[in-house]
Amino acid sequence: MTWELARRAGQALLLWSAVGGPILLWWPEALRLPALWAVVALGILANVLQPSYRLRDTARSPEDRGTFHQIMLTVYASQATALVELVIRRPSRLPFDVLACGALLVMGGGLALRTWAIDTLGGWFTLRVCARPAQRLVEEGPYRLIRHPSYTGALVAFVGSAILLRTWMAAALGAAALYAAFRRRIRHEERVLAAVLPGYRAYMARTGALVPRLKRTRRLAL
Repeated sequence: MTWELARRAGQALLLWSAVGGPILLWWPEALRLPALWAVVALGILANVLQPSYRLRDTARSPEDRGTFHQIMLTVYASQATALVELVIRRPSRLPFDVLACGALLVMGGGLALRTWAIDTLGGWFTLRVCARPAQRLVEEGPYRLIRHPSYTGALVAFVGSAILLRTWMAAALGAAALYAAFRRRIRHEERVLAAVLPGYRAYMARTGALVPRLKRTRRLAL
Protein backbone atom coordinates (compact mmCIF):
# COMPACT_ATOMS: atom_id res chain seq x y z
CA MET A 1 0.00 0.00 0.00
CA THR A 2 2.83 2.39 0.86
CA TRP A 3 4.49 1.61 -2.47
CA GLU A 4 1.24 2.27 -4.31
CA LEU A 5 0.82 5.68 -2.63
CA ALA A 6 4.42 6.53 -3.49
CA ARG A 7 3.82 5.48 -7.09
CA ARG A 8 0.76 7.75 -7.34
CA ALA A 9 2.72 10.66 -5.86
CA GLY A 10 5.57 10.05 -8.29
CA GLN A 11 3.13 9.85 -11.19
CA ALA A 12 1.61 13.22 -10.27
CA LEU A 13 5.03 14.83 -9.85
CA LEU A 14 6.15 13.45 -13.21
CA LEU A 15 3.02 14.77 -14.93
CA TRP A 16 3.46 18.17 -13.31
CA SER A 17 7.07 18.26 -14.47
CA ALA A 18 6.10 17.26 -18.00
CA VAL A 19 3.33 19.87 -18.22
CA GLY A 20 4.77 22.69 -16.16
CA GLY A 21 8.51 22.22 -16.71
CA PRO A 22 8.70 23.56 -20.28
CA ILE A 23 6.41 26.48 -19.39
CA LEU A 24 8.37 27.47 -16.28
CA LEU A 25 11.60 27.55 -18.31
CA TRP A 26 10.35 30.93 -19.58
CA TRP A 27 10.35 32.25 -16.02
CA PRO A 28 12.04 29.93 -13.49
CA GLU A 29 11.61 32.57 -10.76
CA ALA A 30 8.04 31.28 -10.46
CA LEU A 31 9.46 28.37 -8.47
CA ARG A 32 10.09 30.84 -5.64
CA LEU A 33 6.35 31.46 -5.24
CA PRO A 34 4.90 29.45 -2.31
CA ALA A 35 1.45 29.63 -3.92
CA LEU A 36 2.70 27.63 -6.90
CA TRP A 37 4.04 24.91 -4.64
CA ALA A 38 0.70 24.83 -2.81
CA VAL A 39 -1.02 24.13 -6.13
CA VAL A 40 1.51 21.42 -6.98
CA ALA A 41 1.09 19.86 -3.54
CA LEU A 42 -2.69 19.78 -3.98
CA GLY A 43 -2.32 18.08 -7.37
CA ILE A 44 -0.04 15.42 -5.90
CA LEU A 45 -2.37 14.85 -2.94
CA ALA A 46 -5.38 14.57 -5.24
CA ASN A 47 -3.58 11.90 -7.26
CA VAL A 48 -2.63 10.00 -4.11
CA LEU A 49 -6.21 9.99 -2.80
CA GLN A 50 -7.86 8.64 -5.94
CA PRO A 51 -7.58 5.18 -7.55
CA SER A 52 -4.64 4.56 -9.84
CA TYR A 53 -4.94 5.25 -13.54
CA ARG A 54 -2.79 4.96 -16.62
CA LEU A 55 -3.24 7.38 -19.49
CA ARG A 56 -1.81 4.82 -21.90
CA ASP A 57 -4.06 2.04 -20.67
CA THR A 58 -5.28 0.10 -23.69
CA ALA A 59 -8.45 -1.09 -21.93
CA ARG A 60 -11.56 0.33 -23.54
CA SER A 61 -15.08 0.75 -22.26
CA PRO A 62 -17.69 1.30 -24.97
CA GLU A 63 -19.86 3.21 -22.49
CA ASP A 64 -17.07 5.69 -21.70
CA ARG A 65 -17.02 7.25 -25.20
CA GLY A 66 -13.54 8.68 -24.54
CA THR A 67 -14.77 10.89 -21.70
CA PHE A 68 -12.01 9.77 -19.32
CA HIS A 69 -9.24 10.94 -21.64
CA GLN A 70 -11.18 14.09 -22.47
CA ILE A 71 -11.45 15.04 -18.80
CA MET A 72 -7.81 14.26 -18.02
CA LEU A 73 -6.55 16.22 -21.03
CA THR A 74 -8.83 19.12 -20.10
CA VAL A 75 -7.44 19.10 -16.55
CA TYR A 76 -3.85 19.19 -17.81
CA ALA A 77 -4.62 21.86 -20.41
CA SER A 78 -6.37 24.01 -17.80
CA GLN A 79 -3.43 23.76 -15.42
CA ALA A 80 -1.01 24.54 -18.26
CA THR A 81 -3.10 27.59 -19.19
CA ALA A 82 -2.87 28.84 -15.61
CA LEU A 83 0.92 28.43 -15.66
CA VAL A 84 1.20 30.24 -19.01
CA GLU A 85 -0.83 33.16 -17.66
CA LEU A 86 1.32 33.21 -14.51
CA VAL A 87 4.52 33.31 -16.57
CA ILE A 88 3.17 36.04 -18.83
CA ARG A 89 2.09 38.20 -15.88
CA ARG A 90 5.26 37.50 -13.86
CA PRO A 91 4.00 38.79 -10.50
CA SER A 92 6.75 39.80 -8.08
CA ARG A 93 4.87 38.05 -5.28
CA LEU A 94 1.62 36.27 -4.51
CA PRO A 95 0.79 37.30 -0.95
CA PHE A 96 -1.06 34.97 1.39
CA ASP A 97 -3.81 37.47 2.08
CA VAL A 98 -7.53 36.96 2.66
CA LEU A 99 -8.07 36.03 -0.99
CA ALA A 100 -5.28 33.44 -0.88
CA CYS A 101 -6.61 31.92 2.34
CA GLY A 102 -10.06 31.72 0.79
CA ALA A 103 -8.63 30.06 -2.31
CA LEU A 104 -6.81 27.50 -0.15
CA LEU A 105 -10.05 26.72 1.66
CA VAL A 106 -11.83 26.28 -1.68
CA MET A 107 -9.08 24.00 -2.93
CA GLY A 108 -9.15 21.93 0.25
CA GLY A 109 -12.93 21.78 0.22
CA GLY A 110 -13.01 20.59 -3.37
CA LEU A 111 -10.43 17.89 -2.69
CA ALA A 112 -12.28 16.82 0.48
CA LEU A 113 -15.56 16.56 -1.41
CA ARG A 114 -14.00 14.47 -4.17
CA THR A 115 -12.28 12.19 -1.66
CA TRP A 116 -15.52 11.79 0.32
CA ALA A 117 -17.39 10.89 -2.85
CA ILE A 118 -14.78 8.30 -3.88
CA ASP A 119 -14.72 6.73 -0.41
CA THR A 120 -18.53 6.61 -0.30
CA LEU A 121 -18.71 4.69 -3.58
CA GLY A 122 -15.87 2.41 -2.57
CA GLY A 123 -15.49 -0.42 -5.06
CA TRP A 124 -18.22 1.01 -7.28
CA PHE A 125 -16.05 4.03 -8.17
CA THR A 126 -14.54 3.85 -11.66
CA LEU A 127 -12.55 6.35 -13.68
CA ARG A 128 -14.16 5.15 -16.90
CA VAL A 129 -17.88 4.88 -17.50
CA CYS A 130 -18.87 1.23 -17.47
CA ALA A 131 -21.78 -0.97 -16.43
CA ARG A 132 -20.94 -3.04 -13.33
CA PRO A 133 -22.76 -6.30 -12.49
CA ALA A 134 -24.82 -6.21 -9.27
CA GLN A 135 -24.20 -2.47 -8.92
CA ARG A 136 -26.54 -0.67 -6.53
CA LEU A 137 -27.79 2.89 -6.30
CA VAL A 138 -25.71 4.83 -3.76
CA GLU A 139 -27.51 7.67 -1.98
CA GLU A 140 -25.32 8.02 1.11
CA GLY A 141 -22.91 10.80 1.96
CA PRO A 142 -22.67 13.58 -0.63
CA TYR A 143 -24.82 11.52 -3.02
CA ARG A 144 -27.87 12.44 -0.98
CA LEU A 145 -27.89 15.86 -2.66
CA ILE A 146 -25.54 15.62 -5.67
CA ARG A 147 -25.32 12.83 -8.23
CA HIS A 148 -21.70 13.54 -9.22
CA PRO A 149 -19.94 15.12 -6.20
CA SER A 150 -16.50 13.92 -7.33
CA TYR A 151 -16.81 16.07 -10.46
CA THR A 152 -18.00 19.03 -8.41
CA GLY A 153 -15.03 18.63 -6.08
CA ALA A 154 -12.54 18.49 -8.96
CA LEU A 155 -14.05 21.58 -10.59
CA VAL A 156 -14.06 23.56 -7.34
CA ALA A 157 -10.47 22.56 -6.55
CA PHE A 158 -9.26 23.76 -9.96
CA VAL A 159 -11.03 27.11 -9.65
CA GLY A 160 -9.49 27.55 -6.20
CA SER A 161 -5.99 26.81 -7.51
CA ALA A 162 -6.37 29.32 -10.35
CA ILE A 163 -7.58 31.97 -7.91
CA LEU A 164 -4.61 31.27 -5.64
CA LEU A 165 -2.29 31.97 -8.57
CA ARG A 166 -4.35 35.05 -9.55
CA THR A 167 -4.70 33.63 -13.07
CA TRP A 168 -8.18 34.98 -13.70
CA MET A 169 -8.42 34.27 -17.42
CA ALA A 170 -7.27 30.69 -16.89
CA ALA A 171 -9.81 30.32 -14.07
CA ALA A 172 -12.67 31.34 -16.37
CA LEU A 173 -11.51 29.37 -19.41
CA GLY A 174 -10.56 26.30 -17.40
CA ALA A 175 -13.79 26.26 -15.43
CA ALA A 176 -15.82 26.49 -18.64
CA ALA A 177 -13.79 23.74 -20.36
CA LEU A 178 -13.96 21.43 -17.35
CA TYR A 179 -17.68 22.03 -16.93
CA ALA A 180 -18.25 21.12 -20.59
CA ALA A 181 -16.12 17.96 -20.23
CA PHE A 182 -17.97 16.88 -17.09
CA ARG A 183 -21.37 17.57 -18.65
CA ARG A 184 -20.49 15.35 -21.62
CA ARG A 185 -19.33 12.65 -19.23
CA ILE A 186 -22.53 12.96 -17.19
CA ARG A 187 -24.74 12.52 -20.27
CA HIS A 188 -23.09 9.22 -21.18
CA GLU A 189 -22.75 8.05 -17.57
CA GLU A 190 -26.36 8.69 -16.65
CA ARG A 191 -27.62 6.98 -19.78
CA VAL A 192 -25.79 3.84 -18.63
CA LEU A 193 -26.82 4.15 -14.98
CA ALA A 194 -30.49 4.74 -15.83
CA ALA A 195 -30.46 1.54 -17.88
CA VAL A 196 -28.91 -0.71 -15.20
CA LEU A 197 -29.93 0.79 -11.85
CA PRO A 198 -33.58 0.55 -10.76
CA GLY A 199 -34.77 3.87 -9.36
CA TYR A 200 -32.02 5.96 -10.94
CA ARG A 201 -34.41 8.11 -12.96
CA ALA A 202 -36.36 8.98 -9.80
CA TYR A 203 -33.03 9.75 -8.10
CA MET A 204 -32.18 12.11 -10.98
CA ALA A 205 -35.50 13.90 -10.53
CA ARG A 206 -34.82 14.80 -6.90
CA THR A 207 -31.08 15.59 -6.99
CA GLY A 208 -28.80 17.95 -8.87
CA ALA A 209 -26.03 16.75 -11.16
CA LEU A 210 -23.24 19.01 -9.86
CA VAL A 211 -24.95 21.23 -7.27
CA PRO A 212 -27.87 20.50 -4.92
CA ARG A 213 -31.26 21.02 -6.47
CA LEU A 214 -33.27 23.81 -4.86
CA LYS A 215 -36.62 22.71 -3.57
CA ARG A 216 -39.54 24.57 -5.03
CA THR A 217 -41.92 26.04 -2.51
CA ARG A 218 -45.59 26.12 -3.34
CA ARG A 219 -47.56 29.21 -2.49
CA LEU A 220 -50.89 28.56 -0.89
CA ALA A 221 -53.74 30.41 -2.54
CA LEU A 222 -55.63 32.59 -0.12
